[in-house]
Amino acid sequence: MACRVAVDIGGTFTDFCIFDEATGALQILKILSTPETPGQEVIDGLREMERRYGQVPQGISFFTHGTTVGVNTVIQRKGATLALFTTAEFEDVLVVARLKVPDPYDMFSQRADPLVPRERVFGLAERTLKDGCIETPVDVENVRAAVALAQAEGVETIVVALLHSYANPANERRVREIIVEAAPEMAVTLSSEVWPVIREYERTVTSTVAGYVQRRVAAYIGSLQEALANNGVPAEAMITKSNGGIMAAEIGKTDPI
Repeated sequence: MACRVAVDIGGTFTDFCIFDEATGALQILKILSTPETPGQEVIDGLREMERRYGQVPQGISFFTHGTTVGVNTVIQRKGATLALFTTAEFEDVLVVARLKVPDPYDMFSQRADPLVPRERVFGLAERTLKDGCIETPVDVENVRAAVALAQAEGVETIVVALLHSYANPANERRVREIIVEAAPEMAVTLSSEVWPVIREYERTVTSTVAGYVQRRVAAYIGSLQEALANNGVPAEAMITKSNGGIMAAEIGKTDPI
């Protein structure tokens, strides 16, 4: 019997919704989540689905999954150790933000601390103009020096968010090449690939979140894919996006937000 399965994993419970393609019947079940062993709740749910409804994993023709692992990573501050490479003189972009206080009626209100502390923000001597023309090319030695400082701080992921990279990503891509040459083990997130839009703060903070959660999300999705494969599920795992659409789980490993 072919069926479609949707799974939503929360901090306490995991919900399964099973649609029988032959009869049109819709069935649900709820099991306990296992945050310490990601993927185990999927295995438990597949077993319970077969026991209760007779739906075997090999009959799953479509599998989609919603998760809050990225949001939880930010809330719990359990993401990667980040460094931010930005255009020189724009090192305070995350701190200055839009100069808006969280609560305009509370003079003591404060924004949450940035995911990248100021001491791990490094300015690079480069400049792309708003029309995409490169006024100042990337200085190789400047980038290598910044990478060395980031390594000394125990950084796991470098986020690159340069001025006007939405108009021309060439300098950001060149910086990534230099980082990979100098530190092959370092993960790199480019703002021009995460969210290539105008406005430096919004693009930078979005890219920072992406870099912060990427490793944990990738590990989680990998565990999910392994659990499905080991239990004979033939359908490719899909991940539900915040806009209501879906994407292949493999894409979610590198594009987590």
